[in-house]
Amino acid sequence: MTAAEKRAASYKTLIANILSDWESCQAQLDSIMELVQEIAKDQGPVRGSDVMAVAAYLYHFYTGVEAIFERISKAFDGGQPLGGDYHRELLRSMKLKIPDVRPAVITKELWYDLDELRRFRHMFRHAYGAELRWRNVEALASKTGALRRSLTYQIENFIKFVEDMTTDIDHR
Repeated sequence: MTAAEKRAASYKTLIANILSDWESCQAQLDSIMELVQEIAKDQGPVRGSDVMAVAAYLYHFYTGVEAIFERISKAFDGGQPLGGDYHRELLRSMKLKIPDVRPAVITKELWYDLDELRRFRHMFRHAYGAELRWRNVEALASKTGALRRSLTYQIENFIKFVEDMTTDIDHR
């Protein structure tokens, strides 16, 4: 296998992994929507276990999105950011266009919404549920439909970019 063929194969593998990760992310979003609908049907206060479940789905959704970004960073950015603010820097790097390397993966607008989820994930991971309030979790959950549409569009655009690169390599 030539160096060009190896590079094309690595890009095709990247696409397959992104699509697999995104499918898992969407399953988390489906679970969030189903549970929020069930909660809305119930009368009375929201059970703590339901708040924790929705929060956990949000946590896992963002973790899956970050896994996609880690794959992109490894393939195009020379590796993942290092240091204590790794998660923030990884997300920040995805809104950057890197000339002659790759386009921005996400828009600045989507970055704001994902950064909110990143901060929530950090709080969820370190607060052990003590600080969870349904109104806060519900506010994040209510954004997931728009997040799904935006991320789907932007991931599809990025995959198209990688496919075009692969096609160029294959035709050389």
